[in-house]
Amino acid sequence: MLKVPPRIILVILLVAGLTLTSLQPVNAALFPDLEGHWAHEPVCRASVVDLIKGYPDGNFRPEQSLSEMEALVLFMRAAGYNLDKSKSSRVKSLPVTKVTTPQVSWGQNYLDQAAADNLIDKSWLADFNGDHPITRARTAGLLCRLLKLPESDTAGVTLFTDLNKAAPEYRTSIVAVARAGIINGFADGSFRPGEGLKRGEAAALLDNMIKDNWLQSVSDRQVEGWIPRIDFKPNPPEIELQTLQGSKKYKLSPEVKCFKNGKECPYQQILHWRVIIHLDSKKQAVCITLLEKRAAAKENKIRGTIRAVALGQDSFLTMVDLNGKEQILPLSWGAELDSGGKNKTKGFQALKPGTFIDAYLSGDEVMRVAVLTTKSLSGNVNSVTGKRLELENKGSKGNQPTWFNYWDRARIINKDGRNDYVIRGDKVKITYLDPDPEGIDDEIPLEIIITGRPQWKKVTGEVERIGGSGEGRQVVLKKNKNYTLDTTATVYREDGSIIALSDINPGDKVEAMVDGAGIVMKLILKDPPA
Repeated sequence: MLKVPPRIILVILLVAGLTLTSLQPVNAALFPDLEGHWAHEPVCRASVVDLIKGYPDGNFRPEQSLSEMEALVLFMRAAGYNLDKSKSSRVKSLPVTKVTTPQVSWGQNYLDQAAADNLIDKSWLADFNGDHPITRARTAGLLCRLLKLPESDTAGVTLFTDLNKAAPEYRTSIVAVARAGIINGFADGSFRPGEGLKRGEAAALLDNMIKDNWLQSVSDRQVEGWIPRIDFKPNPPEIELQTLQGSKKYKLSPEVKCFKNGKECPYQQILHWRVIIHLDSKKQAVCITLLEKRAAAKENKIRGTIRAVALGQDSFLTMVDLNGKEQILPLSWGAELDSGGKNKTKGFQALKPGTFIDAYLSGDEVMRVAVLTTKSLSGNVNSVTGKRLELENKGSKGNQPTWFNYWDRARIINKDGRNDYVIRGDKVKITYLDPDPEGIDDEIPLEIIITGRPQWKKVTGEVERIGGSGEGRQVVLKKNKNYTLDTTATVYREDGSIIALSDINPGDKVEAMVDGAGIVMKLILKDPPA
């Protein structure tokens, strides 16, 4: 089995056939000898992105061995060599001392350049036979040199039970490609260095390179995401691919092939699945691989504001909930953004810090994010009770509310963003939801920012009269200055002794400490002059 890790970007333009000059393009969907073969899916993907082709008779011949010449050209092209049409940037001028190479019926330029660049060892070059099947050991040696993998001493290495059966010059290469994850051994612990490489195995190797994003030339021909909808009205039909970066539509090729667990399936099954799509040169979806069904979002909801979004191999959404607690939440690959029709195609990176959202979780992963449509107003707090916060009514603008119920469920912070509490007289900015703009008393406060807190101020004067009782206790000073006493307000003499409000009479001099809302919090009876 062959596997290639994503470490080096390779540029491939490959025709893998019996001879390079005898092949005609054949769509992998039409290869009759691939039906039921394990390599059907990887051959399809590699063919769609124009990396491999079949034979003129319409077959692919997956069990046919790859020759030394075919393998040399295949992997050299994979590493950026292309000596058929133009000089590649990877091609170096041959050294002054000419390297002696055997004459071959085709691909002489590749063999000469391979020898000049020391891509094949001297023992292989000495008995090179382009028509002979390439062995797994020589494949390992070629890949190790092409990819410049570090080699190390094999003394005491027990990676494979039959490593000692390989020629000594290939043992370090076998260990290097195995440790790099490029070529694995077999289930019985062997490497089988003398066995050949079949065309189906070569296609699987290319497929691994495609999936792991080694191939710069086809990087825009492979896309991954999940399918929220299929539109059957256009001809051809269109699918929408959703990712954390946004959404995009692709037309389905008339020859579209769909695979699930390695077997073909109807493309209609892709709805709500995470998929890998391979596109043809027209950017139509031709080969679709189903990976995982998207889970339905649970009603475990967290409401708050965006702090940051990090997208990558592992993606996270950082938010601050309405209790002021920071939450770092993993974003599921199937996370959906409901932005109210705005920035739909831009994805999660379009979310700005401070945006109010509802995050719906399945387990500990965010499956859906809904951007909330909010309103805001500013004002002075006139009164605060257990369940209601009222603002000073200075003539409401439009349908702006003058009170909020359940204000204590909102996030309450000061200008520095720290948790705080609201008191009467505070200047505040309130962000809220308005589910029914025509309705009354249905607003939902989300955040209250205390933008100012006036200090108590001192008021002095002569009492004109005392009136009211309970919550309506009042002291009226001369010049029509009317002040209401807070229910918790205390009345003192100058010496600090507590007295009743009824002990104050018209004509007395008083000093009142008034809060930001103009409510008396403390009343002091001044002693008459001696």
